[in-house]
Amino acid sequence: MAANAALSKNLTFWHWYPELLVQGLAPEQLRWQPEGHDTSILFAIWHAYRGADELIHGMVMTRPSVFASQDWAARLPVERIGVTPFGNGASREQIGRLDISIDELLAYAKAVGESINGYLASLSDDEAAEELALPFFTGVYPGVDRMSRAEAIAFFAIGHTSEHLGEVQFIKGLLGMKGAPL
Repeated sequence: MAANAALSKNLTFWHWYPELLVQGLAPEQLRWQPEGHDTSILFAIWHAYRGADELIHGMVMTRPSVFASQDWAARLPVERIGVTPFGNGASREQIGRLDISIDELLAYAKAVGESINGYLASLSDDEAAEELALPFFTGVYPGVDRMSRAEAIAFFAIGHTSEHLGEVQFIKGLLGMKGAPL
């Protein structure tokens, strides 16, 4: 299962990488919102991993999220913001009020990655190829309203995550810092 091994290696990286990106940042830097942009470093990281958790566990694995099954609500007490459990549609003010422990958030990101990796290791080639319907993408992203389980894992737990970690690097740049080590 070379494809599963490649996905696993990427998952491990993308669920560890925020540790490197937030090294040395002060709480006010984590919560800072650029003028004209709603997001913050803290929100981008929280949203990326809450999204991967809810979408992969609920839609691909058909089981409860890590957030629900491992009682992360006690460690990451976030009232529902936006229209989804992971903050889509949140206002600038809601995002600005997000105040959670970065250490807990980084631990959560790793826990989500470990859970998805465990599932991926158990997935046969046939199961990985099973198609899923993504009706919420119909009309939004042409041609992406169906994908296999493996594609959904790559899309939401790697692609979507890396997109938001790019936002983290962008915000660091606006703060006058180097976004990534390279």
